[in-house]
Amino acid sequence: MQLTKIHIILFFVTLVTTFLAGYFQGGSIAGGISFSIALLFILGAHEMGHFAYGKKYGVDISPPYFIPAPPLISPIGTFGAFIKIKSPISTKRALFDIGIAGPLAGVIAAIPVIVVGLKLSRIVETTGRDIEGSISLGSPLIFLFLSDLFLGKISEGYDILLHPVAFAGWIGLFVTALNLIPAGQLDGGHIMYSLLPRKWYSRSSVSMVVVLMILGIGTQPIIRLLQQLWEGTSLDFYKDFFLFDGWPGWLMWAVILSIMGTRHPPTMYDEVPLDGKRKLLGVVALLLFIGCFTPVPIKF
Repeated sequence: MQLTKIHIILFFVTLVTTFLAGYFQGGSIAGGISFSIALLFILGAHEMGHFAYGKKYGVDISPPYFIPAPPLISPIGTFGAFIKIKSPISTKRALFDIGIAGPLAGVIAAIPVIVVGLKLSRIVETTGRDIEGSISLGSPLIFLFLSDLFLGKISEGYDILLHPVAFAGWIGLFVTALNLIPAGQLDGGHIMYSLLPRKWYSRSSVSMVVVLMILGIGTQPIIRLLQQLWEGTSLDFYKDFFLFDGWPGWLMWAVILSIMGTRHPPTMYDEVPLDGKRKLLGVVALLLFIGCFTPVPIKF
């Protein structure tokens, strides 16, 4: 691993900004330190998964670059981390392994962080109404499962006040979901390109941009439009099933993916197919995406 001064500087600046973000959330130095360590552990594990498999396949790949951000701009004190791949990837098998290694490593790191964080969290009584300025987090299936397993069912009128470590674990799942979106050159895009013929990859990538736009707008405007177009047709049954609020962040991701492009650069030997084990891992990646995903991650 060839660490440069910029890697070290960015890491320590990110350590400071994430500490400040955790301090503002937990109101204590201990909360700031634990949040920073937990979050950087998860982000670092994700990127080191890519790095390790890149080295395994002889790819010219850089160590992780952490991206610091002032807490006033990013409430978690960072914009994540990334690695640079400076040489072509030989086969779809190599692309698949490098692509899936990051999310798998990130989730493996996030699960114990969530468990520890939930143990440190508190169950508090709620007023049954929204509090001005409060923030509600969506609950991915993996987070819900771990919460039920270690805290039990939460009675009506009560909620979990997350410890900063638990919040860092939640962010780890959210970051995994973002990276596993099967489009563009995200990790999910690499996996999808490895699994599908090129034309089907392009179609699925474009479809995901459309899906993200729908998730960003929400279904309420769409249902109202359909009711106007089909006057006299009742959509009440479908409305109850499909109705959800949009999250504007998905619109931003739709724009980002559109700018990045829905095409994927070919590997050097695209004709080398994936084996059955990797195809099964592709299904695992899909289930992981579903388990980490939540339609409305943050609600004010």
